[in-house]
Amino acid sequence: MSSAVLVRDDIAELAPLVRRAVGLDPAALVRVRRDASRVSLLVRLPFGVLAARTVEAAGPGADGDTTVRGSELLAWLDGEQNDVPQPRDAQWRGGSPPSAGWRRVDRVPDSDIRPLVRSGALTLKEAAEREGVPGAQPREAVADALLDSVVLTVSSDGLSVEITLRTLSALTRMGFLPRGSHAAIDVAGRWVRVAAAYGSVYAERPGAGLTVR
Repeated sequence: MSSAVLVRDDIAELAPLVRRAVGLDPAALVRVRRDASRVSLLVRLPFGVLAARTVEAAGPGADGDTTVRGSELLAWLDGEQNDVPQPRDAQWRGGSPPSAGWRRVDRVPDSDIRPLVRSGALTLKEAAEREGVPGAQPREAVADALLDSVVLTVSSDGLSVEITLRTLSALTRMGFLPRGSHAAIDVAGRWVRVAAAYGSVYAERPGAGLTVR
């Protein structure tokens, strides 16, 4: 794997995703994949969900797969750093979702998703306000339990898929879901994908969390 896969014109359109990821985690790693016609960017968010976006390649370039630090990628894209970011492939931990083999389960309107996220955010806020109350659970533990709660279940042809608040919150937090649109729920093996107009989020199905290899 080599940073030769990085081409400024290719990645410029993906910069907003990198900025949001770095805003959540200054040490965020970004995985860039390129083939003859497309460039994909994949980042693991601090709340345990993968976020990705794919765009058409701007022009010729090397095919490949490389991981770099998000902050260094932004500095290079913004012209603050002349050198191409150093590859950090060995630092990428855990698996990655497949590029093919996805099965469509359902499409859900954003008008159904946003109330679920708002309700979850309110519950998280109320849990945070209870911090310090004698006998209350630690806020982090409460937050994890709430984020892992199943807030949406979709079914098709005997296949049922559960979506957590963590996954839907990531979808809206990253700005992937425009108003008036839909999100597609897909599965491939142990992976669930929620794909929206401006990007997708991935999570492993309940009982198969992100595994560090």
